[in-house]
Amino acid sequence: MKLKKLQKLYKEKYESLPDSHDDQLYYITTTHKVDMNKVESEINRIKSLEWKTVSFSFPLIPYPAHRPKSTSNGHFYVEGAHEHWIYMNEYLKSHDIIHTATKFNLTLYLPMPESSMTGTEMYLAQLGYINPIGGGDWDNFGKTYSDAIQQILILNDNIIIEGLVVKKYCIKPRVDLTLQYQEGYDSKYNKRKIESTVGYKKLI
Repeated sequence: MKLKKLQKLYKEKYESLPDSHDDQLYYITTTHKVDMNKVESEINRIKSLEWKTVSFSFPLIPYPAHRPKSTSNGHFYVEGAHEHWIYMNEYLKSHDIIHTATKFNLTLYLPMPESSMTGTEMYLAQLGYINPIGGGDWDNFGKTYSDAIQQILILNDNIIIEGLVVKKYCIKPRVDLTLQYQEGYDSKYNKRKIESTVGYKKLI
């Protein structure tokens, strides 16, 4: 969708709505039916949901996703994506598939540029004082590994509600991944939304 179309849609649908958080809450209560007792009980229920954590360390050279390429028959693919998915499938095949709200934390240990750095700089980089500037965009790294764990560790990367990608140097490259995921659904709305998908019915 082009920017001008988005701007037009925003103006028509949202420009007249209040700006402050409190005014927005008041707007909801005056335009929709809100049961404040239910709001309180749901807040308590959602706060009581546990967040579980799983962590993995992959002996891989971090690889950023590239622009999609097209084949002769018009299909698009991302170079290296399928190989990463196969690797993750073998590595993670015994893990249950996560399908609730998930926080994605990725730390990439890029190869140390030994031919370009001094020994002192290498030592400082290993300690974390010198960081990789360049060497792949952080979001492309995130895409590589969030895509690679789809249908293997997570149902789909659209369940990720928060993401962090950190780049570091190391003399022995690797990819560290930590996921935090909610033990249950935060709403009936999200439960219906996820469990009605083809992917859920096929994989869970």
